[in-house]
Amino acid sequence: MQIQLAHRGRVAVVTLHRPAEGNRITQAMAEQIIQALTDARKDRAVAGVVLTGEGDTFCLGGDYAGAGPTTAGRMEFGRAHIDLIDAMARLGKPLIAAVNGNAHAGGFALVAACDMAFAAPSATLGLPEAAHGLFPFLATAIVHDALPKKVFFDIVYNAKLLTAAEASRLHLVNDIVPQADLLATAIRAVERAAAANPDVLMLGRDLYYAAQRRAGASMDEARFALGAALGARDGT
Repeated sequence: MQIQLAHRGRVAVVTLHRPAEGNRITQAMAEQIIQALTDARKDRAVAGVVLTGEGDTFCLGGDYAGAGPTTAGRMEFGRAHIDLIDAMARLGKPLIAAVNGNAHAGGFALVAACDMAFAAPSATLGLPEAAHGLFPFLATAIVHDALPKKVFFDIVYNAKLLTAAEASRLHLVNDIVPQADLLATAIRAVERAAAANPDVLMLGRDLYYAAQRRAGASMDEARFALGAALGARDGT
């Protein structure tokens, strides 16, 4: 398993568990997170979910190498990421990120896709793909609504990494919390958010994300653009 699933009371804690690889998301990891979120939505004993990373890194993005050199493999990789973001939107319960370390590229998109986020002081957030000859295709479809346009392109064009304090000022994270208290803070935030009638909360949250899901076409465009860009970069 590339994730770890634990329960702290009524809160499910999903931990990205590839620390040696920067907790980068493979297709298998995405599918495992999707299953955990799908199960959490159906389980009335689960009040909400905390998403965090193993070790001192939250997530450094997608594991493109694991997708292989073929167009078909890259398309499946992109589809898994789209399905993951959709599962996050469809959870119907509070979903809060405990950003225990750096959240770059697709990891930044995961933070943006959560309802709320708390970050450790040492965490950095950003979209550094340009430094590696790419563009944050999939992440763009998620984070462009979370940032003013000028800030977004500054981060993308300059492969700029935001400190936790800068991310907080841009409202990308709700608060900066000492590492030792980070997970407990996120769990308490889920518990507070879930104190309301769960059926009403699910209706309201689903309504919010339904509007965002109308951007699904742009997500598919991002998937095809990513595949083309990887092929151009690698000469395949």
